[in-house]
Amino acid sequence: MIDGKKAIAIMQPYFFPYIGYWQLLAAVDTFVIYDDGKYIKDGWIRRNRVLGADGNPMLLKIDIDHPTVNNAINQTLRINNPIRSSKLIKSLVNSYSKAPYFHQVIDLVTPLIMSEELDLVKYLSHQIKEVSRYLGLDTEFRYSSEVSKEGLAGVEDKVFRICHQMGCVDYYNPIGGTEFYDKQDWLSRGGVNLHFLKRNDDISYTQKTASFVPDLSIIDIMMYNSVEEIRQLLQRYTIC
Repeated sequence: MIDGKKAIAIMQPYFFPYIGYWQLLAAVDTFVIYDDGKYIKDGWIRRNRVLGADGNPMLLKIDIDHPTVNNAINQTLRINNPIRSSKLIKSLVNSYSKAPYFHQVIDLVTPLIMSEELDLVKYLSHQIKEVSRYLGLDTEFRYSSEVSKEGLAGVEDKVFRICHQMGCVDYYNPIGGTEFYDKQDWLSRGGVNLHFLKRNDDISYTQKTASFVPDLSIIDIMMYNSVEEIRQLLQRYTIC
């Protein structure tokens, strides 16, 4: 947030996302979960990476009920597969049982992964909110579906309307947005200051591997770092 003005970030709900997601969430006072965007089949909505028992990255995935590219995320259901969920937990136990913060983190993520909630947005949102609470973040959560986007086709127009309707003065976007959004255009359209957040390239912490593996799920970060250490990592970014 800049000078006490309302700052917003908008992201799809991801499955235990990587540190850049949490840096964005921590940088603003309102985080909008983009729940009515299109479901991306091969994105990070239903999966993420952690370290396997052998020290190599592996995927954790949840089952989705017949997703299509035309479905909105909030029209997509999760399949409650207790066997799959139990295997995910077992994989985490095998991989991280010797990590310094294993016990508190496995107690946190087990009920989140094992949840019987079928609504995909509710399932993922609950994870994001509970991890935020664990990290001591006080960011407010809203949903993009609260704002009507009737008559709008492009994603940028929809994002701009969300910002406008929610009283946003400063909008924070991941650094990849520089390819799509123009700062001067946003100012001229309605006085919204556009900022791009880029995580520092030197972010690292002690893992069980000889060489640091970046951009893993927040689960990996929590296993090896205290809450205070994670909060310090969340501040290691540059605003462009």
